[in-house]
Amino acid sequence: MFKYTEASHMNPELLADPFWVESLSQVSPEHTHDFYEFFILTEGRCQHIVNGTAQLLQTGCLVFIRPSDTHRYEADGDSDCRFLNIPCRKSLIENALTYLNEEEFLHGLLNTPLPRIAMLSQLEMASFVRSMERIRILSTLDKVKSRIFLKGLLVDTLTQHFFSAETVAQPEFPLWLEHAITKMHLKDNLHRGLHALYELSGRSAGHVNRAFRQYLNQTPTEYINQLKLNVARNLLLTTELRVVDIALESGFENVSHFYHQFKKFYHQAPLDFRRNAHVNRLV
Repeated sequence: MFKYTEASHMNPELLADPFWVESLSQVSPEHTHDFYEFFILTEGRCQHIVNGTAQLLQTGCLVFIRPSDTHRYEADGDSDCRFLNIPCRKSLIENALTYLNEEEFLHGLLNTPLPRIAMLSQLEMASFVRSMERIRILSTLDKVKSRIFLKGLLVDTLTQHFFSAETVAQPEFPLWLEHAITKMHLKDNLHRGLHALYELSGRSAGHVNRAFRQYLNQTPTEYINQLKLNVARNLLLTTELRVVDIALESGFENVSHFYHQFKKFYHQAPLDFRRNAHVNRLV
């Protein structure tokens, strides 16, 4: 088993050193480390094997890893995922926790058998990622400002996403919901959208909507749109299909709506996304 250290794994001038993992093909084998880290899935899903237990992670899962944790990542079926990893110096986290100084919260965060998982909505996830990207940029321009911004973001992240009754005593993810979510990745179900989700769940629409808000912190429509956009992204990167064909293949019946949703989520039009990805690969 590998053990990573602050000295070997982090820029010595930084308190946190965020980086992107584009695919499960890039992940480390089972490992531990002497520092803390956060990671957030921005696309797809995977199995997170931590301390001998498998956790099913979906898009929007923000995980807090402690130095005592041993973990690795595995595919969930044929799925892949993309996530942002944020190694944090032990001193940074310990200073933040000392500042918060809440015994019950600290116990629930540090002494449980498994690390805590917070479920972020699409807007919360986008905001968190933008903040981390800002820290990456600032770290090359103004390290003092970068450290100040990071410390504020860290306290805000801990209090907003981990200091809650739902996180401290997170209920078990229902099997019926896990089954429905897994089946929604099939093309036919994804194209049928909400109707398929409600049928697969075997629950009323109101029950499903409440469960999505409770366990995934988003609406069923937001979740389905994310699945469709993930399909579209992969098609843009791996095929030369026209945008209109990609929209239909991804389950969007209205091309204008597809353009709007794609630009809202990825902050660029589909063709710009394909062109920029191609340029980055050449570089």
